[in-house]
Amino acid sequence: MFIEEIGVGAYGVAYLLEDPASCNKYVLKRMKTKHRRKGKIRQKFAQEIKILKEIGLPNVPAVISHGEIQEIPYYIMDYIEGKTFEQAIFIDGQTFPLERSLQITKELIKIIIEFHKKGIVHRDLRIPNILFKDNKLSIIDFGLAAYMNKELGIADIDNPKRAGNHISDLYFIGHFLLFLLYSTYSPTHKKEYSWQEELHLPREVVDYIERLLLIRPAFINAEDALNGIPYQNTNIR
Repeated sequence: MFIEEIGVGAYGVAYLLEDPASCNKYVLKRMKTKHRRKGKIRQKFAQEIKILKEIGLPNVPAVISHGEIQEIPYYIMDYIEGKTFEQAIFIDGQTFPLERSLQITKELIKIIIEFHKKGIVHRDLRIPNILFKDNKLSIIDFGLAAYMNKELGIADIDNPKRAGNHISDLYFIGHFLLFLLYSTYSPTHKKEYSWQEELHLPREVVDYIERLLLIRPAFINAEDALNGIPYQNTNIR
């Protein structure tokens, strides 16, 4: 049973469904009709399904079925309960202090490490694509996900957001962490300053974020970024 449209992207549309017999909810994602004869987009859609099936983690929706209707590819996946960080920050006004923000970042990187072990990079780790419920994180929207290119060097990357290796996911995590930290920020002046000046973070935290954002030398992989998180297992000083 159709409930509502829940998302529209560049290439696809997602709908929330409910099974009347079990009351279980699912998400159906289909390619936009105007793209149905575009070979590259069809290949990308097929790759998204393949990647989701290969990940097989509880933090990621599982593919239930897939196929085509009138030449339009689609797939049905589990619906993951939770609230996006976009909703939490900008609708609910929830705040994330430094210690909590670093803990969330730590848990997110642990999930990303599992993606990378499977040779997959998400490449779209933005606040609308990361959900949480009962302190558990989940990740959705694999439309830009790709298989990792382990031969790609930092000097070969023009756009870190679209890099085919760990750099992309860590770059997005840097911005994700800044969104969390800005949730506690209240401007005291009209002039805008850099995040380094506005947030008044400990030096270790600034250095860490700058490495994620490639302002300082990049982390060599996600494990390196996990080990580098400041103040692990201690209270923030």
